Amino acid sequence: MKIVGIMTGNSLDAVDVVLTEFDNGKMKDIASLSEKYPKALTQDILNLREKIKNKEIKNLEDDKFMKDVVKEYTSLAAETVNKLLKNFDKKDIAAIGFHGQTLDHFPPSIAGGKKSYTLQVGDAKLLADLTGLAVAYDFRSDDVLNGGEGAPLAPVHNLHIAKDLKAKGVFPVAFCNAGNTGNIAVISENKNGEVKVVGWDVGPFNHFADYLVRKFKNEYCDEDGRYGKQGKVIPRVLEELFDNAAVNAKGENFYLQIPPKSSDPSWYRILDVMDCGKHSFFDVLRTVEYLSAYTFVYNLKYVPYDFRMPDNFLVFGGGWKNPVCMNDFKEILKGGGFVLDKHKDIFAGIYSRFEKAPEISWSDKYGYSGEFMEARIFADMAYALINNQPFTFPETTNCKSATVCGIWAYPGDKEKHHIISRAVL
Repeated sequence: MKIVGIMTGNSLDAVDVVLTEFDNGKMKDIASLSEKYPKALTQDILNLREKIKNKEIKNLEDDKFMKDVVKEYTSLAAETVNKLLKNFDKKDIAAIGFHGQTLDHFPPSIAGGKKSYTLQVGDAKLLADLTGLAVAYDFRSDDVLNGGEGAPLAPVHNLHIAKDLKAKGVFPVAFCNAGNTGNIAVISENKNGEVKVVGWDVGPFNHFADYLVRKFKNEYCDEDGRYGKQGKVIPRVLEELFDNAAVNAKGENFYLQIPPKSSDPSWYRILDVMDCGKHSFFDVLRTVEYLSAYTFVYNLKYVPYDFRMPDNFLVFGGGWKNPVCMNDFKEILKGGGFVLDKHKDIFAGIYSRFEKAPEISWSDKYGYSGEFMEARIFADMAYALINNQPFTFPETTNCKSATVCGIWAYPGDKEKHHIISRAVL
């Protein structure tokens, strides 16, 4: 069975599309394509996020600006799919798995007792009509409506991959995804020899670096770490960022929350230090990039104690293309790098659990494209929906029970399909 997966992340840089073949539990990517966002669309989505954050839009589905942006965004996704499939017979394609564009995320771990929701936008009916294919979409709502975080969705996909990796001797394993937000999935054995998965968001990754580069250099990102390489880590700023830069609705430190947990750019604070008044742009950027790697390792404290600590770390996502972040991650994970005094015991405890020196590699090394991992997640989710299989579980999202995720839109559908996720209706 061949399925298309589409992902557009919070970095707002591109539409990633992959065509994956599923055969008796095995996955193989057949083709992939990435199309850059037009700058105007990136800015429109950023403006839309701000309007939603400031509660300037009263009726999400009827707002003209919202509808215009969603139409342009969906049309770009459809155009990318059609380009990808130009040499394939669409009769051989079972479906599209469509994540949509996240505009806001307010899960239980952030909401602090208030009503939780998740907001992704995308016109699945328009996508179905423009591509001529069935579209599975709105994957996060079912989990949130079942009491879950709605994220991360990578762990179960990573679990499916880990079954293949285990046969190759790569086990236990941690999958480390670096986008605007980072997330981790750990697949290991518990003390009874049972294969288990846990996963959670670790917090901001590209978010602060992208903010700084956009503000001070008018560029999308710190490509190849060229600006970060020119700076140095400022310990006092690192501590301030760790303590105050990522919070929940109660203002509590997100890094200190026990998983399952998920987060969103809405809850990442732009601190005064990021104005680069007291410190140089290069030093502040270098420090926020170090924070991204540092918090990934810090989060290993949450790996359950009845799990074998993974010593294989597979990375994927655009954030790891920055060699500054990647080199910091490797150094800290192997016991080097700077550690805040208040965390030294925590890091020592993490290091003591490794059975051997950890190895870090791109998931591509084992046949799973890191660039299109997130897009493949949604092909996998569409495959699961076709087979009525759950894709979120209490141990990955804290939902009340295993949850089948997503709904369908078909070409020529006469039914009403919402352009926003059901979890906000």
